[in-house]
Order: sequence, then C-alpha cells, then structure tokens
Amino acid sequence: MDDKKTAQIEEIVQKTGLKHEDILKQIEAKEREFEGLVSRDGAIYMIGKEAGLDLAKPKVENLKIKNIVPNMRQINLVAKIIFISPIRTFKKGDADGKVLNLTLGDTTGTISISIWNEDVEKVKDLTTEDVIEIKNGYSKNGYLGKIELVLTSRSEIEKSDEMIDTQEPAQQKSKTYRNTTQHSLKTIKEFDNVKIKGCLASVYEKKIVHNLCPECRKKTDDANNCQVHGKVIPTKFLIISGTIDDGQGRVNAVFFNDAVESLLQKKADEIEIDTKNTQITKYLTDEQIFAKDFEIEGTIKKNRLTGSEELHIRVVNELNIGTEIKDNIKELEV
Repeated sequence: MDDKKTAQIEEIVQKTGLKHEDILKQIEAKEREFEGLVSRDGAIYMIGKEAGLDLAKPKVENLKIKNIVPNMRQINLVAKIIFISPIRTFKKGDADGKVLNLTLGDTTGTISISIWNEDVEKVKDLTTEDVIEIKNGYSKNGYLGKIELVLTSRSEIEKSDEMIDTQEPAQQKSKTYRNTTQHSLKTIKEFDNVKIKGCLASVYEKKIVHNLCPECRKKTDDANNCQVHGKVIPTKFLIISGTIDDGQGRVNAVFFNDAVESLLQKKADEIEIDTKNTQITKYLTDEQIFAKDFEIEGTIKKNRLTGSEELHIRVVNELNIGTEIKDNIKELEV
C-alpha cells in the first residue's frame, strides 16, 4: 500500500478510534459491496467521508461497459463507435431539435447513447470505428430496461487515441453495422437504415400511452406513484406495435413517441383520452390509419425477446397520393 493510502487510513483511525485492521476490513467490505465498481482509493474515500473526513477525492477511473448499472453518476468511459444512426430532427413546441443515437462497444459489451441538440455538433464528424471518451455521463434504464448512457450539461465527449478491440462474442461477430439506406423491405438486414413508402398493415392490441416516472423511467401506477420516487408528475411514453407493408415485404414495426404523434396527427394527451376504454384496432380503423400510405424512416433491429427483425420507426410522413403520381410521371418523362 502506498504512502498516500497509509496516511489516509491513519487519519480515519485517529478520527474514529477504531483499530487499523478494523478500518482495513471496512475498506474491503466496501469494495465487495460495489463489486469492483470502486477502486481501493475510492473505498478509502467513502469510509473517510462516512467518518466525517474530507479526504482528497480519488481520480475517477474509466469504467468498463459491463460494470455500468442504472443511475450511476460521473461515468467516465472510453469506447469504440460501432453504429451511428442518421440525425433526426423534430419540433417541441416552437423550438427545433435534433437527435442521433450511437452504439458504443469495448472489450466487455455494448451500450447506446442518445446525443441531443447542440451536442450533435460534437459528434457530427465522427464515424464508426472511431474511439471516443465520455466524461461525467450518467446511466439510466431505457427501453425494455436496457441500460443507456446520457449526457448532461457538465458532460464532455471527444475523440480518443486509445485503441479498443470490441471483442464481440462469437455469435455476434458476423453482424455488420451498416449505414446504408434500404428502400425496400424485401432485402432488409439488422442495423439497416430504412426509408420506404408503405402502410400500417396490422397492430397488436397493446396500450399506446404509458405514464413513466421522469426520474427512473419506470411505469407509475394509476395514481401516478413511482415505486422508487413516490408521487410524481409522469412523462408520457407512446408506443404502437404492429406490421408495416411496402408492397414488396412485410416486417414487424414499432412506433415511438414522435412517430406515434405523427402517425395519428395528435398529441399524447389527446391520444390518451381517445383510446381510454377503446380497442386499439378499432380506434385506428375509425381514424382510417389502415387506409393511409406513409413515408416511413427507421432502423432494423433484432427484438431481444423473439430474435426476429423489427423496424424501429423514427419519422412518419403521410403521403399525398396526387403529388406522388405527378412525381412518378415526371420521372418517367425524364
């Protein structure tokens, strides 16, 4: 043990009156409690803080992806970019926004991170295979409980010279992370970006509007109580699951949030009122959604439960059939 650690432990001994070996046992217990997520320096700092001492904070070490759990703060991570989604633009009230998603990997696993608004400029020149360093991020439970990284106003993200071998498991090595755009559902593969013209062919009878705790993103009860954070003002999470058909192929599809509002041309609160005590298929039939053609953009991903491919939809625009016919005629005339 180096002189610095020895001196810090001696401070704790003097402050608490405990024996040196008792403090060492507390430090070892703290390391076991966090299952390797804190260093020896970190454990000493935490024991000292509990004793009322303001020891010098240990240097924050870079985490491995496998050690990231929900609700961790001040995450430092060095990882390789293995997938970059297209930038999606949207409106929130009178403001314009944009977002893109990265999938990051290291020797222990993969994790996703959403980059929002002005932070998009920080990553616009990055490509797959680039290695980046993220400082002061935090983690949360995302869709289907999958852990995601989040940037805050204090977070930093920059390119790193470090070499990362992602060492994907054998069953994953055949995956190809592609940034190509497919215009037909006939030839789609996992991680393809898709931009097609098609229709909603069917839906699954599942609730569209879900109330989530704004802190942990877990579902609240009917009285807006979160099991972790108590009474909250919930955020609305929208989801429609079904199948999409473009005339050449059909695929399972999932619409999220903005895509649901674009599909229905309504806001979350209005959708919640309209669908209360109503079957989803009947509601969408009454709204004539099955009779409409749309331009749809999204990414092909594997459903973690079924293993089948599905289209995660980001953008939905209703097609004007008259305009489409005129455009097709112009193309034939050229």
